Amino acid sequence: MSEFAFILGNGKTRLDVTPSELSACGRVYACNRIYNEFTPDVLVSTDAAMAREIQESGYSENNLHYTRESNIIRGSGARALMPNYSGFSSGPNAIALAAADGFPYIFLIGFDLLSETNLINNIYSGTAHYAPSDALITSSDNWINQICEIAEKFKDQRFMHVNPLSGYTPISWEALANFQAMDLMGFRSMLNI
Repeated sequence: MSEFAFILGNGKTRLDVTPSELSACGRVYACNRIYNEFTPDVLVSTDAAMAREIQESGYSENNLHYTRESNIIRGSGARALMPNYSGFSSGPNAIALAAADGFPYIFLIGFDLLSETNLINNIYSGTAHYAPSDALITSSDNWINQICEIAEKFKDQRFMHVNPLSGYTPISWEALANFQAMDLMGFRSMLNI
C-alpha cells in the first residue's frame, strides 16, 4: 500500500492537479460529480439526489462508492458510510475513510473553503444537484469543524491542505500538531509530478 491518500474536493483549485497523475502515487478519494470524468479509487456522495444519480448510472456496481445508508438503493452496489461520520459532508467523509484506511499522509486538494468572488466556488456549480454558478458561497464552518474533528481523532496521521485558495487555512487546522498547509510547488516536488 502507498503511504499517500489524496482527497479531491470540488473547489476550483482542484483544477490545478490532474487526478490521473495522483493515481500513480497513491489512493484517490473523491466526491460526487467527478465520477463523470474520472474514476477515483473511492467515491463519496452524501447528497441524496447525487447519490441516487450515481447509483442509477450503474457506477456503484463496478466501483467503490460510499453514501449515507438512507441513500442506498438496494442492489446498486453502494456501501454505507462509517456511522460516526454519516452526518458529515462528502469531503470530510472521504477524509475519514482515508484515515480509517490507515494512510499516514492525507492530502486535501480542492478544499477551498472560501471564494474570491463571494459566489459559489465549486467546479460543478450549475450542473444537476448543485447550486447555480451565480449563487452566494456556502459557509464552510461545518466542513472546517468536521475535518478538525477527524484530524483530532486520527492523531498519528498527517493531514496536508494543498494549494489553499488565497493561502487560507483555518486557524483551528493550523493549531493541530498533525496538520499543515503546503503550496502546489511543494506538493508536486514531494510527489515528483
